[in-house]
Amino acid sequence: MSIEVERIKSILESAAAESRFALLEHEVYGVLAAAGCGVPRFFLLAPGQKPTPQAIQALGAQRVVLKIVSPEIIHKTDVGGVVKADATPEAIAAAAAKMLEEVPQRYARSLTERPGHAPAAYRSLSGKALEEAIVRDIRGVLVVEMLKCESEGPGSEILFGLRYNREFGPVLTVGIGGVDTELLGAACKKGMSVVNGSAALLDDASLLRIFRPTLAYQRVAGLTRGGRKLADDAAISKVMSGMRGLAAQLSAEGAGWTLQELEVNPFGVVDGKLVALDGLLKFGPCPTLPIPRPISSLGPMMKPSSIAVIGVSAKGMNMGRIILRNMIEAGFDKSRAWVVRPGSDEIDGVKCVPEIKDLPERVDLFVLAVGAEQVPDTIEALVEHDKAVGVIIIAGGMGEKEGGGNLDARVKTAIARGRADRKPLVANGGNCLGIVSRPGRYHTLFIPTTKLPLRSDGKSNVGFVSQSGAYMITRMSKLDWLSPRYAVSTGNQVDLTVGDFLRYMADDPEVKTFAVYSEGFKDGDGLACARAIKEIVDGGRDVIFYKAGRTSEGKKATSSHTASLAGEYEVCESIIAQAGAHVAGSFNDFLDLLKVSSLMGDRTWGGRRLAALSNAGYETVGIADAVRGPGWDLKLASLSAESTKRISQALAKGKLDALVDVHNPLDLTPMADDEANAAAVRTFLDDPGVDLVLCATVPLTPAMATLSDGPQAFTNAGSLVHRLAAIVADTNKPVVASVDSGVLYDAYSRALEDKGIPTFRSADVAVRILGLYAEARLSR
Repeated sequence: MSIEVERIKSILESAAAESRFALLEHEVYGVLAAAGCGVPRFFLLAPGQKPTPQAIQALGAQRVVLKIVSPEIIHKTDVGGVVKADATPEAIAAAAAKMLEEVPQRYARSLTERPGHAPAAYRSLSGKALEEAIVRDIRGVLVVEMLKCESEGPGSEILFGLRYNREFGPVLTVGIGGVDTELLGAACKKGMSVVNGSAALLDDASLLRIFRPTLAYQRVAGLTRGGRKLADDAAISKVMSGMRGLAAQLSAEGAGWTLQELEVNPFGVVDGKLVALDGLLKFGPCPTLPIPRPISSLGPMMKPSSIAVIGVSAKGMNMGRIILRNMIEAGFDKSRAWVVRPGSDEIDGVKCVPEIKDLPERVDLFVLAVGAEQVPDTIEALVEHDKAVGVIIIAGGMGEKEGGGNLDARVKTAIARGRADRKPLVANGGNCLGIVSRPGRYHTLFIPTTKLPLRSDGKSNVGFVSQSGAYMITRMSKLDWLSPRYAVSTGNQVDLTVGDFLRYMADDPEVKTFAVYSEGFKDGDGLACARAIKEIVDGGRDVIFYKAGRTSEGKKATSSHTASLAGEYEVCESIIAQAGAHVAGSFNDFLDLLKVSSLMGDRTWGGRRLAALSNAGYETVGIADAVRGPGWDLKLASLSAESTKRISQALAKGKLDALVDVHNPLDLTPMADDEANAAAVRTFLDDPGVDLVLCATVPLTPAMATLSDGPQAFTNAGSLVHRLAAIVADTNKPVVASVDSGVLYDAYSRALEDKGIPTFRSADVAVRILGLYAEARLSR
């Protein structure tokens, strides 16, 4: 849909010339009309002006609505600023005159009674002076045709909102409109009242798709019981297209003004078309976004041919010394590394230089393991002497601590000066834990390998980007089979951002799962991050995402932690999920989704049909109860006659046929041994009507080898651990396990995951995570 750009800019420029950055209602209608949206017919009656028959006739209505027009009166109805009248010159003139006389008096009384609600222009005024100021600001009365809107009850009107979000750019909100917005919004389930979407990332069809589950769409589309269709998808898409057009022209990515907030509450339905019944629009100058970082510098930084470290102790084991040793242990060539330390020739076999200027070359990676107060001088020296491509700033106390803002500003200034002088440098941190890069053969986390061992044989298909280093290493510690290809702690994002690292890792085909923890984005980086996620997911790979700072208390905590600005959680959750990420609702969900993705993400996720077994009756009931929930809807697979026959034969072989009937979920009883469990799993996987398999075990049974040693050790070749490993290696269907028991069986659970089988400690959790992961995968 084409947008009348010049007409819109003219309206905004006229308002800005009066130092007004909130449009009057008729101006909003003008913008909407220029965007192709339906608006009512109207005319503006200036104070003292009489309505003409021609103007009234052009409205084509028997009745009209009169609205007071003032930049300072927002809630017009509360002060008598909205009345209805017959569409005759006499009735309109009388109603307008009465309104112009009474509204200033009512509004003045209202502000006197509630002085805290007064607009800035009126706060120092009272009595006659206040009333006179209100009169001066009134532009007249808007005379609007009274529309006969079609209705099928609550939800028949639609709210459309468009606002500029600091992190994600233009965000469209659509849902229940009119007086029902707040009431039904509080009563409806999540996603039923209003939904959010990126006007920059999604097209009209995608926006319509996320709107369909809402009550407003169900009403308007006639999908409720006994409902009548009020408007078709084309009418709704026309408004969405207009909103997207406005976003493109009036955002930081466009030119001129930025649309800060546009709300039409509501759009009513008239003769099958959506027509705006009210409108609010605020605008302002385009915000200045951070200058893009030279991402080309990330290549040398993540795969360096040379490294230097500052802050290494020659005698003790300080943070810098730990980083140096971790780097060497990871395999980096000591002959291509330097330590900046006066008075030392060599530390741990690595040559030392007295000062930064003495480095023999411009290193690809420079690690700052010094205190926050030393960071600005160090960065300035690196820029002055052009001695680094990429920098990792470990130090905390820059921005997240009171008084650290000046240090942060100095670092940013030095980096910007270097880029202006063609000495481009990129920096990660501060307040970061460091980076592990397997392709770069380095490990700069200041955690000793005795505390966080990274297995050389670990699963290495994960790229981890975390604003919190502690969150990242605790996930890595819990998944001890995992050795990420990249593990990046971004900290305060003084320069490089979460989105920058995602875009870099997206070019590495060895990364199959991207794990992201974010507390907040820099201006515009939320949208950049969402675009990177969409590119990754469109390429068939997974992004597991957790957003912290969901509540006011959470936002305060993130600010004190990494000095980041936590944005609105609902907007972030919606846009990141719409980009294709698995958005985890809890720390545990993040960890569980991550292991399913890393271990089973390359399997064929062909549907929602689950086959499950357990050796405990309570688990089979719990599994059946868990197949459906908020965000997932699995189906219990109907087993084929052949599968039923094979399982019956396996049961007979184990003398269990008198105890067990073949159902799904299958209750094998505690009498079933490792062989019977494995036979059932293999049968499930061979069944063409099964998409997913869960093997749940209560390992206390004496019939199975589930202990760490002795005659019932799971290390024995006949244990379920080894049998499942062989079966899973021979199929392309997803398989997960559950081990519901105490610490005695932790080793058994770890052994299953070491064999590449995601293992949970409760069957219902296993089903829920399978469901959540499957829904997101299948929605692609």
